Amino acid sequence: MSTQRRTTADQQRPQALILVVDDETMLRELIAQALNEFQVSTAGDGCEAVALLQDQDFDLIITDLMMPRGDGFFVLRAVRDLKRSSDVIVLTGYASAENEKLCRDLGCTDIMSKPFEVTQLRAQVNRCLQSHQHA
Repeated sequence: MSTQRRTTADQQRPQALILVVDDETMLRELIAQALNEFQVSTAGDGCEAVALLQDQDFDLIITDLMMPRGDGFFVLRAVRDLKRSSDVIVLTGYASAENEKLCRDLGCTDIMSKPFEVTQLRAQVNRCLQSHQHA
């Protein structure tokens, strides 16, 4: 993957780099398509995501929490251990106070319950990217 960022025709700032991690192919593709104004990479599990994170610093990571090969906690630990500055949105169908606390302790920016509205996700992505630019 190239580390060079593209710029959009109507913007002078670089396009944000986003990594979408989910073992559900259709959901992963839906999210990538909904965020098509950004430069989006995808991974089918946490192990694949960590391989990408070793070579690339993403502005934002959107990860499922429960996946068979490397869950969302694994991704959050990798972001921390690799000292990446990425914001992380965790998507989960298994919302609990315990999972939320662990995600927050590992540096999660936000947690969204599945199912979610695409407009809700896009709004949260934009908030994260705006705060990431000012960090």
